[in-house]
Amino acid sequence: HTVKGLFLRYWREHGGLAQQGYPISEEMQEKSDLNGKTYTVQYFERAAFEIHPENAGTPYEVLLSQLGRFQYDRRYRATPTPTATSTAAATPGPTPGPEVAAWLRDHAIPFNTSQPGGDYSDLMPLKKIIGDARIVSLGEATHGTHEFFAMKHRMLEFLVKEMAFNTFAMEAGWGESNLINDYVHTGNGDPSQLLKGLGYWTWNTQEVLDMIKWMRAHNQNPGNEPIVSFQGFDIQGPHIVIDNVVAYVQRVDPPSVGRIQARYDCFRPYQDSVGSYASAPQATKSACHQDAQQAYNELNGARSAYEKLSSPGEFARALQSARIVVQAEDAYSSATTSQQGAARDLYMAENASWILQQAGKDTKIALWAHNFHVGTSQAQDYKSMGQHLREQYGDQIINFGFDFYGGAFNAFSTNIANQSIGSLTSHQVQAPPVDSYEAAFHSAGIPRLFVDMRGIQSSTPATNWLTGPHPFRFIGAAYDDSRPDYFFSDESLPKKFDALIYFQDTTPSVLLK
Repeated sequence: HTVKGLFLRYWREHGGLAQQGYPISEEMQEKSDLNGKTYTVQYFERAAFEIHPENAGTPYEVLLSQLGRFQYDRRYRATPTPTATSTAAATPGPTPGPEVAAWLRDHAIPFNTSQPGGDYSDLMPLKKIIGDARIVSLGEATHGTHEFFAMKHRMLEFLVKEMAFNTFAMEAGWGESNLINDYVHTGNGDPSQLLKGLGYWTWNTQEVLDMIKWMRAHNQNPGNEPIVSFQGFDIQGPHIVIDNVVAYVQRVDPPSVGRIQARYDCFRPYQDSVGSYASAPQATKSACHQDAQQAYNELNGARSAYEKLSSPGEFARALQSARIVVQAEDAYSSATTSQQGAARDLYMAENASWILQQAGKDTKIALWAHNFHVGTSQAQDYKSMGQHLREQYGDQIINFGFDFYGGAFNAFSTNIANQSIGSLTSHQVQAPPVDSYEAAFHSAGIPRLFVDMRGIQSSTPATNWLTGPHPFRFIGAAYDDSRPDYFFSDESLPKKFDALIYFQDTTPSVLLK
């Protein structure tokens, strides 16, 4: 996506390089001036540019974080570059017949609202779907839909009040999320500023803020229900966890803090720049890897002494901070965006599992991420977070995909044909393909529904169609209104999700400044 000098300068000064501590060279300053030149960027949820001098003169000189580049590769790299006139959709596959709509009306579970609070009687059928599972994963088809976010809040309330869930974890940084966790337990801090501190425009919304405030209010008066915690399981931007390790060693073993700090000197300049680290000399990456791992090993080797000087819980959090640095270094070092994304999903699953284990054997956890991370992976060369967790926990995890037929959502405007990007705004989707899952759900005539996808097999015309694969919406942080076909992926939903939550109409999330 292209960006003019004015836009690049704005983000450098207000949302990107300057706030991330990236050194601004004279050359970069020149490129940030109002010189009328055009630069190409890739957008992601985190407002932090990465400068890639090794890609100078190509469309990849300026990128926005890891997942944006991975999704570009996943969606477009294998597809011929579109032209302004190449807007024809692919030939439709088999369309859902009336028997599919009849099956959905017989098997789907309608619910009344996405808004949290109040009566949960319409959600009681979820108890049968979830059963004794310890992990409930909640996806989303876009990063900017009010109904998805509000429904996740409502489901969290239900899981806490009706099913004794006590932990919530989000696709956000572990270190930053700990500050929100402190707020929901103690009331320390300003929740709106702590939410902004996550660094994701996607989560900086009124819906997520309302959920955090509800968690704090619940913890103040839980009654017979469990106290709830807020966690993050992502690995991006590990500067806070590096600081956590150093601060912990400073407190328990001051003579060793200089050595620990030195272990991170190699990786610190790259901690917010995936692309720059991936293209760094191999000798540099090898040294950074060795130092990060050695910092972890030294901390782990002092476990007994450090636990006595602090507590087992404090030590475990410090060691996990050191582990996330190792994870980030490994993911950042990967040569391709696909490898980086696969490593990120692997480590997000590892961190979600760590959170579950640390919280105790009676812990039940709700996870929040995009449908792509939540769903089980069908690609041979890429395992999603959901696939890793499925292999580890089996039927102890239940994942919910979220989908919609029509309405609006927030995303950055983009024009694929012209490779241009515009502002963050709301988008109104066009009607989905006639052979899509969205068209099938719409045909049932139910405005909001759950569908248990487990056990659907090709035994009738209806279930034969439902097994797919068929087009299914996949929208991230940017959207091209002129190319809606680009934002569908052929999927078999019974293989990807245990259950689906569908909305006929949606509205944009409420963004905070």
